[in-house]
Amino acid sequence: MIIQTEIEISAPPMKVWRALCDFGSYPKWNPCREVIGVAGLGEKVTLMIGLNPEKRHRMPATINVFEPGRLLSFRTGRALLSKDLESFSLEPGRRGTLLRHSAELRGLSTLLMPRKWFEPRLLSVYQEVDRALEKYVTTGARLKATSPKRRRTRF
Repeated sequence: MIIQTEIEISAPPMKVWRALCDFGSYPKWNPCREVIGVAGLGEKVTLMIGLNPEKRHRMPATINVFEPGRLLSFRTGRALLSKDLESFSLEPGRRGTLLRHSAELRGLSTLLMPRKWFEPRLLSVYQEVDRALEKYVTTGARLKATSPKRRRTRF
């Protein structure tokens, strides 16, 4: 299964690249991910994935493509169960930078997931991440602090 989004960001490619590779800044702009580690080819990193920062899932990953100003790619997964590749590709656009954000999901886990349910949700998350990156790079706006929803008890 392949998911791909595209967004035009009104900033030069190197500014977008710096935001993508500054893993420490992810909590400032990325609504569903943190990255622990260093950006560089072959580097082992940990992806913390999930909408609730207090309950994020840890996922080991390797940066398998690192072309400064152009391409950043994470490989995750194990053997047969899942081998996933998530990439951020940048190129000069009409207004600044054309960002293509894609995921290639392979392995048994993709056969077990109901595609009609999973694909639109993942696409929606990628679009949200892209918009958040655009907002952060162009305006410096940070994520609003949100607290996890708590169940209300009625008496």
